[in-house]
Amino acid sequence: MKRWVRILGLSFPFLTFGGILIAIYLNPWFSLTENALSDMGSIKNPIGYVFNSLLVLLGFLGFVFGVEMLKEKRITVLFPLGMVSLLLVGIFPEEYEPHSFFALAFYVLLFADIFICGLKRVRKKKSALIWLLGSPTVFMVMVYLTRVFEGLAIPELVGALFINARIVYLTLEVEQ
Repeated sequence: MKRWVRILGLSFPFLTFGGILIAIYLNPWFSLTENALSDMGSIKNPIGYVFNSLLVLLGFLGFVFGVEMLKEKRITVLFPLGMVSLLLVGIFPEEYEPHSFFALAFYVLLFADIFICGLKRVRKKKSALIWLLGSPTVFMVMVYLTRVFEGLAIPELVGALFINARIVYLTLEVEQ
């Protein structure tokens, strides 16, 4: 694996959650239980561009990482497509119709990729069972949490944590 790809994979969670923390800090009105993360990128928010820029950056970097992992045959084409969806979530704030489609597509595509890759590798590598079972389990937990909280931020963060764990795993797995 190229050194820059390894650095990108290992730094992705720091970029993701560091960026989200900065956006939350800049938006003191934001509530984890009452808002969606995308509320910080609303066109009604004078600094919405901060959060949207983060999504565009993460989507682009995730796409680049995905293409490199595709070359290594560690993922399916769904991963980079999911990252393009994330980029498009940042381009279309929540007030625009494609926003919800791309937000859902991001999670569905990434979780499908994780599930398929787990299924392909479970016979050769028992650790793949974590991803095979984790993907539908975490997705169902996210759906359940949408009924527990008024906002979507907590379910979104649960999904982001799982996806970022997968990115780090892919980076470390290729290194072995």
